[in-house]
Amino acid sequence: MKPPKRLFLGLFLFVSILILSLLLYFGYSIYSPNLAIIRYSFIAIVVLLSSVSFFSLLAFGYMFLSILKGISLPFLNRLAEKSVTFLYPYILQLGRLLHITQDKIQRSFIEVNNKLVESRKMQVAPNELLVLLPHCLQNNNCLYRVTGDPYNCHHCGRCVLDPVLNLLVKRQVNVRIVTGGTIARKAVKMFKPKLILAVACERDLSSGIIDSFPIPVWGLLNHRPHGPCYNTSVSIDALNEILNKILKPEEPLAQSLLCDCASFWCGR
Repeated sequence: MKPPKRLFLGLFLFVSILILSLLLYFGYSIYSPNLAIIRYSFIAIVVLLSSVSFFSLLAFGYMFLSILKGISLPFLNRLAEKSVTFLYPYILQLGRLLHITQDKIQRSFIEVNNKLVESRKMQVAPNELLVLLPHCLQNNNCLYRVTGDPYNCHHCGRCVLDPVLNLLVKRQVNVRIVTGGTIARKAVKMFKPKLILAVACERDLSSGIIDSFPIPVWGLLNHRPHGPCYNTSVSIDALNEILNKILKPEEPLAQSLLCDCASFWCGR
C-alpha cells in the first residue's frame, strides 16, 4: 500500500504557515517602541521571511495542483525543488515533534516526488536514463562482487539481481550498483543522464532525490524481508512498469535490427 501523499504536503504546508506566523510576529514587532535599537534587524528578518513564506506557499500550491491536475511548468518545478530542499530538514523535525516516524514522512515525500516527475510526462532514450540499484539486492554470500561491474553477475538465480539485470539489459539502459551516495554521485557525473530511476530504502532515496536536483529522480522502494541492507528485493513488475512510462517507444527499424541481430547470434 502506497503512503498518502497528503502527509508530506500537509507537513510542508504546516511549516510554511509557521514561517508566515513568524513573519507576522516580527512585522508587528517592528512598530514596538522597545525595539527601536534593533528595528533594522527586524526589518531584514521580515524581508527574508516574506520571501521564504511567499515562495514556499507558491511551491505548495504548485505541487498540489501538479499532483491533482498533472500540471508541469519548468520554472515552478525548479521553485518546488528549491523549496523542498530548504524546508525538508524542518519538515522532518516537525514530524519528530508530532511523533510521526521519519520513514513514513520519507515514503510520503517519495510518492509526492514521483507524482511530480510523472506530471512532466518525460520520455527519454535508453542511453539518457541511469538506473541506480543498491548493492544489498545481491545475495550476501555471493562470491562475485557487482558494485564495480554490474555485468559481473553470474545469473545463478539466488537473488533478484538475475531478473533485474536481465530486464535492464533487454531495455538497453545504463545501470550501476552502488554502495552509497558518493558512488551514486560519481555515476551521475559519468553518465550525465536526463532522468534517474533509483531503487533504495526511504532514507537513501529521499536524500538522493534532493541531492540530484535538478535532475529528476523516479524512486522505487526496495523490499527488506530480512531487515535493512541485507538480501533485499524489488518488484520486477513495478520496475518494468516505470520503464514503460519513462522510456521512449522503440522505433520499428530499431526493433527489426535488434530481432535480426538476435536471430543471427542465436543461429550461430
